[in-house]
Amino acid sequence: MKPTVTKRIQTKSVARRAQSKTQLDCWNLNDLLKSPQADFDRITTELDAMISSLESWRSRLSPEMTTKQFTSLVRLSEQVASTSTTVGAHSYLWFSEDTTNQKARAFKNTVEERLTKLQNRMLFFDLWWQGVDDTHAARLMDASGDVRYHLESIRRLKPHTLSEPEEKIINVKNVTGRGAMHTLYDVLTNELTFTLTVDGKKKSLTREGLMSYLRSPSARVREATYKELYRVFTGHSNVIGEIYSTLIHDWRTENIELRKFSTPIAPRNLGNDVPDQAVNALLSACTKNASIFQEYFKLKARICKLGKISRYHIYAPHRSDRKRYRYQDAKTMVLEAYRGFSPHMGELAARVFDEQHIDAPARPGKLSGAYCYSVAPGLTPYIMLNYTGEARDI
Repeated sequence: MKPTVTKRIQTKSVARRAQSKTQLDCWNLNDLLKSPQADFDRITTELDAMISSLESWRSRLSPEMTTKQFTSLVRLSEQVASTSTTVGAHSYLWFSEDTTNQKARAFKNTVEERLTKLQNRMLFFDLWWQGVDDTHAARLMDASGDVRYHLESIRRLKPHTLSEPEEKIINVKNVTGRGAMHTLYDVLTNELTFTLTVDGKKKSLTREGLMSYLRSPSARVREATYKELYRVFTGHSNVIGEIYSTLIHDWRTENIELRKFSTPIAPRNLGNDVPDQAVNALLSACTKNASIFQEYFKLKARICKLGKISRYHIYAPHRSDRKRYRYQDAKTMVLEAYRGFSPHMGELAARVFDEQHIDAPARPGKLSGAYCYSVAPGLTPYIMLNYTGEARDI
């Protein structure tokens, strides 16, 4: 099945017409913003008013404040975060549909810049909270309800937090620096096209379409797939290498030199609330047991009659027949699996389809891979796929 949907799906009627042609679900972003620019202007005005209300407390913040006052401010901060996340989600999902869409890219950039400015105005509250003594912090957190973990997470970052002006500069810099590099990479790599000859026919493929042939029963096709991938990427190696180098240096400069983390992975561990020791133990166990991984590929080479396995044949199938799955059959399998595990989970999974929160077709310019985007509590997540009919796509 070769989906041909090439434009952004913005209304339910358009989504249904596209779906009837391709039999693949296309998402509808109206649950986030119905009219992106108009809604964005209205929402940023609302955010400005909420943040101004929070700012009015700046000179009155005190560890001795009542729990009612503190909880009110935390809930206001939560409302700002939820609203901002909804706008940010729409801009990223629209961009994901087609990374070459200039309107989507421009809107994404505008949203990121505007939200960063608004969020920088709220920095003072987190910095103040980090400075509250443990006794008063415990008293205030005891009354904070379900946001307690969030408040604890903010305080964990205190040893690595800079001054307010410095934090503001980093936030602004990340939009035009680190964030821009990620966007550039997505735009560059997702508009690439690849050529592969299969069964005597030359095919022009997207990256997702090409990668599906890594599981071809034919060793020659698998090898040709990898070589074509390397050929096209090599043509852009200078730009891609520069992007990678820039991101590495940016990460090290900020987190090692400025924030004084002990290792490059430490900030990620802290953000995930996982102790460094746990991650080190995991890596150590993997290194110690690498022979199990190696033995698996020796067995696979024997079963697949490959002789010595190479990079080209990592995903070689053990059967010669390559079964493909219709999207509707895959959808049924997924829903039945969830329902068999838990009826409630089945209901939640069905909502993703019923509310048109899944975008399945693979198409030129679309972000590669797949993801689940959880926007905010109470809102059904959005699912992005590049469905090509492989078992792994299910």
